[in-house]
Amino acid sequence: MNNYLSIFLYFSLVSVFFFGFFVSGILAQELSEQKVISLKSSPIINSGSFPIGIDINPITNKLYVANQFSNTISVIDIDNSKVESNIDVGNSPYDVDVNPFSNRIYSSNRDSDTISVIDGFTNRQLTSIRVGDSPLGIGINLATSWIYVANLNSKTITVIDAIENHIIRTLKYAALPYDIVINPHTNKVYISDLGKDSVLVLEGSNNTLVSTIPVGSKPTVLAINTETNTIYVSNFWNDSISVINGTSNKIENTIKVGDNPVGIAVNPRTNKIYVNNLADNTISIIDGLTNKVIKKISLESAIVASGVNKPFFNIPLKVTFPFIASKLTVDPTTNFTYITNTRSNGIITIDGNKDDIIAKIFMDINPPNSGNVKCNDMILSAGESTTLPVNSTAKCEAVPDRGYDFGYWSVKNNTKENPVIFNVTGYGTLTANFKGAILTETFIILTSVL
Repeated sequence: MNNYLSIFLYFSLVSVFFFGFFVSGILAQELSEQKVISLKSSPIINSGSFPIGIDINPITNKLYVANQFSNTISVIDIDNSKVESNIDVGNSPYDVDVNPFSNRIYSSNRDSDTISVIDGFTNRQLTSIRVGDSPLGIGINLATSWIYVANLNSKTITVIDAIENHIIRTLKYAALPYDIVINPHTNKVYISDLGKDSVLVLEGSNNTLVSTIPVGSKPTVLAINTETNTIYVSNFWNDSISVINGTSNKIENTIKVGDNPVGIAVNPRTNKIYVNNLADNTISIIDGLTNKVIKKISLESAIVASGVNKPFFNIPLKVTFPFIASKLTVDPTTNFTYITNTRSNGIITIDGNKDDIIAKIFMDINPPNSGNVKCNDMILSAGESTTLPVNSTAKCEAVPDRGYDFGYWSVKNNTKENPVIFNVTGYGTLTANFKGAILTETFIILTSVL
């Protein structure tokens, strides 16, 4: 080979390598300047201040949270576990209920004595309807398009036409109405009455009182399994759940749970009932078939991991029973239960498959389209996430695409270990950084001509 040609090819090859190192150096410098999110994070989805009410639209995959001290409704995109909007409503929003078919959201504002009507498409308040004194629980009758509101201080139930957004009737059946649930299949309305320690049953077609069912002491939040026509009542002072047969309007069972139950939700697909016990920071999980508690989950570690380490009752004096609550909502499609937590100002999520507190780990790929990540045997691209139990171990391996090599992981302390193993403490982002590589065939061609 001509000596000049050999020298030319040699310097060309050296230039390629130096160019690769130069580009990698620039890339590393750019990456080092990016914001790195630590995986040592919180298992809480942040919302506003003192969240109480919560509901889900399973069609749009959005959560709605009533923040009592922020005077807002937080709209949370479940896919990315972040607040996409905070909607200003009245003073001290307490409960929130969603009509998934009209995509309308209703918020009870207990210090404004109003109901806010929100358009779920635009995240804007459409109107405000004045109701009774201190509105708390809301129930939507999908069979009649009527909204029921429990007004605690005025001891009334307001019935609203959801199509026209005006009041059609005010009912005076309860001593201290608190919460409302409705079975649209039977057209029955159920109201918890703190004043008489009972549950009222109304005929939804004409709003007449058909039954009064004695339950435990200070019945608060209600839940209903429309598949089994069973109503569940959380009795605050009795630390129990009353189970009502919706056909006979009689109590079938009383289940002992944790201290001061204030929230309850039902998954009709799994026939499980989730109860939030305020005083001991636990979730009792009940098998609806046997009416027995099958698991008890402590929320304390999740709350402390959020950076909060103080007792629940370290709260403003104006918030006392029955205004202290922590509600739940269930997504039967994903089998996830979402719980408001006032101590951490956020949402805790339980995976109903194993009834564990879970968090999401999101994946980022840098540069784009340079590879993917295999995390606990699941292949993830940029922007995708994996849902894992809190305090479980995750093993993630960066897999480079053709023309790239793995560089390092962006975590609290960058590491070149691959795969990387870490403890899941909460929501976070794991970034796999790749670098350009010379293809094998290119290297062979270049070296063969020397």
